[in-house]
Amino acid sequence: MDIITDMREIILKIDEVKRRVGMIVGQPMTFEINRGRNKFVKFEGYVQDAYPAIFTVRCLMEGEDELQSYSYNDILTRNVKINKK
Repeated sequence: MDIITDMREIILKIDEVKRRVGMIVGQPMTFEINRGRNKFVKFEGYVQDAYPAIFTVRCLMEGEDELQSYSYNDILTRNVKINKK
């Protein structure tokens, strides 16, 4: 397979991730974030907005109301995992 075909497959996968993230905007979810060096953070929240290059997550941890942003590539590389609550 040549590099052009590989690039097309990656673009199709990112488009599918964008579509799926767009479908769960506003729904309560559980997020697992890989912070590196075997440090994982789990929290409940929801996808607040989905933009062309990133999506924002409203983190609803104990007493905190924090907005975080991630790229769609973070999902492809499994640095961000999203599960139903």
